Amino acid sequence: MIFADLLGPGHVARQRLCRPGESLVWAMYRQTYYYAVDGLDRLGAPVRSLFARGASAVGRGVGELALTFVGGGGDSGNDKAPDPDHLVFGPSGESLAVRAMSGVEPGGRRVRLWALTSERLVLAVRVATPEVSPEPAPKSLLGKAIVFGKEMGKILVDNRRKFGEHVEGEPVAVPDFRAVVEIPRAQIAHVQAGPSLRVLLVDGSGFEFLLESPAVTPDETVTKELTEFWLRRDERLVLGLPPIAGYVGGIVGGSLRVPWTAVSPMPPLELDKLRWPLPAPPSPQDWIDDPTLGYWVEAPTTSSSAVRLADHFAFSRGNARLAASDQRVAVVYPTRLFEAKPASVFTTFAEIPSSAVRSLDTVHAGHSLPARQVVRLTFADGSTLHLRAPR
Repeated sequence: MIFADLLGPGHVARQRLCRPGESLVWAMYRQTYYYAVDGLDRLGAPVRSLFARGASAVGRGVGELALTFVGGGGDSGNDKAPDPDHLVFGPSGESLAVRAMSGVEPGGRRVRLWALTSERLVLAVRVATPEVSPEPAPKSLLGKAIVFGKEMGKILVDNRRKFGEHVEGEPVAVPDFRAVVEIPRAQIAHVQAGPSLRVLLVDGSGFEFLLESPAVTPDETVTKELTEFWLRRDERLVLGLPPIAGYVGGIVGGSLRVPWTAVSPMPPLELDKLRWPLPAPPSPQDWIDDPTLGYWVEAPTTSSSAVRLADHFAFSRGNARLAASDQRVAVVYPTRLFEAKPASVFTTFAEIPSSAVRSLDTVHAGHSLPARQVVRLTFADGSTLHLRAPR
């Protein structure tokens, strides 16, 4: 379950920060930054040490500087200080990047939203939801009894599951963020991607963001189970995924459907009541940012191959999985869901021959960083199914 995750930064930036006509290049959440600036310590205070004169991040990486600052190489080293996930660098305390961050406290841990758009680099902070003032406490015994009864009623009635900030049956909310730093495109000289992402400004100062994008590794248990209990004698397993809990969203026949509901007949299977949060307001470019979406389908018609598979994933509520061999792709259910004493381990539906599959690959989706990986199935009929890669 990833339902407790925050709505991804790309989705939030597009909804809360982008102006009309402004396109999003990337967005990311960051928590802790320090300065790597000549003449300043890591918290931005002026210093005169020889170390400080060589602390600029020009030509150096976040990883190297992080070891220096957090490991005690600075003037105010503190082994308990949080590791940085981004740095502000520059040749002096008067640099553009330093001046831009003058109102943002370094160190500590606080989720902030960075976004690069077609017009500017933006740093935004979350706006706290105002708390409702409690009613004055009643003085009479009757009043106290009434309040107690109301509170008990709330507890007994609202037994919905909670997933972090998200609640069963309610759409994932788009948190409100307010821009506190804006750097126009005219002041950005280069954006350099690599093990870290560096935004270099015209005066040589800038920002460096440490990016860690873990590789997707095959699930050995899934591979073993499918190889032993699903493959035919002359087949080779190409891909086996564990069940993915999440809704299906997509665009079918030009119509946006989030969440998608099955349009074809489904197996005779009774499932428990669905107790998930609902998807956030749809943003097709950023579907991977929604913690409730496990799949995304795009197809010209409801009879397309990708829709045949998507129907089962929408229906099965995380009980079915995708399996692909060198001869077919299919939806695979545990047979125990259908039979009290199953004669087999898996039951297959929506089997599609490999000749109908144009490609099966792993790609990055959305505009959030670190980039999110998805499995993409493209069919000869022009339909596509994306599945959230397990992590």
